[in-house]
Amino acid sequence: MARNKYPGRCYCCGTWTPPGYGHFERHAGHWRIKCVKCASGRVLTDKDPGVKWAQRAVKEAHDA
Repeated sequence: MARNKYPGRCYCCGTWTPPGYGHFERHAGHWRIKCVKCASGRVLTDKDPGVKWAQRAVKEAHDA
């Protein structure tokens, strides 16, 4: 699974998942998000490379 670039609710636990704090996957013709805690049990911080990447990608898309 790849990191999410868009926010949304985790389909497992319902937690709001900001960009970089989850993974996205295709399911039944739609995209859904699973938070990293549900996916692997890890707890992320703002220093995680995946979180930094997602935040940078959102900023670049907003600036374009």
